[in-house]
Amino acid sequence: MLNVHDTGLAGYYRLCTANTTYYSAGFCLCCHVAMSDCKMNGLPKLNGIEPHTPFLIGVSGGTASGKSTVCKRIMEKLGQAAIDNKQRQVVCISQDSFYQELTPFEIAKAEKGQFNFDHPDAFNETLIKDTLTDILAGKMVHIPTYDYKNHTLKKDEVLTIYPADVVLFEGILVFYFPEVRKLFHMKLFVDTDSDTRLARRVPRDIKERGRDLDQVLNQYMNFVKPAFEEFCSPTKKFADVIIPRGADNHVAIDLIVHHIKDKIQGRPRENGVCANIEKH
Repeated sequence: MLNVHDTGLAGYYRLCTANTTYYSAGFCLCCHVAMSDCKMNGLPKLNGIEPHTPFLIGVSGGTASGKSTVCKRIMEKLGQAAIDNKQRQVVCISQDSFYQELTPFEIAKAEKGQFNFDHPDAFNETLIKDTLTDILAGKMVHIPTYDYKNHTLKKDEVLTIYPADVVLFEGILVFYFPEVRKLFHMKLFVDTDSDTRLARRVPRDIKERGRDLDQVLNQYMNFVKPAFEEFCSPTKKFADVIIPRGADNHVAIDLIVHHIKDKIQGRPRENGVCANIEKH
């Protein structure tokens, strides 16, 4: 079952394109607004071609709900997963790359499972907003890689995000910050049963992140579960599309992919080459 909020559908049409045939009599047929209010209005030309705003998609949901897997499936179905990073038209960014720098005292607490990484204060809201704003402006950005084992940002391992047609931004509190939330053209919430999420998190944290069982369970009960109920779950109301069962919901993912294709098929890139999103 795919839950689509009627109030969110208008948000699907906020994307501007570089195709001037969409503009008629001072009205943006893509944005459904007057040209004076259009996001494209006033942006500088690049190589003589009007730039376009990337289609920014927020993907939220509880821990281990399948957010990353949903993003991976979307990229696979668009034929973008195996493409070189510089050539990708669809890219994915994790909110985890925007954790605040921890002090030595906080790192010591984190190593004992006593630091709350699921609280809004754990994230650098300003940096998230500034980075997404730069992406929407068509700028190249550099994002550090998060080290889950040592609870630090690897500034020497940077992910470079090149201008793309579609940008997926996934994380547990993607919709929590109002100034960040309003930047998204489309908002997805991956809704997975709490027992399933815990069953996924335990082996993941033990195998991939070097935790022991007691630490994983204590952190889940003391921080993860309460934070989900207080901060993450309430943001479901902001979603345009709710995806029950995550990546197992093939119908929902297919509909989302179809919508993305509708948005970017035939849009010229900066060098005049049309988008090469794979057709199925």
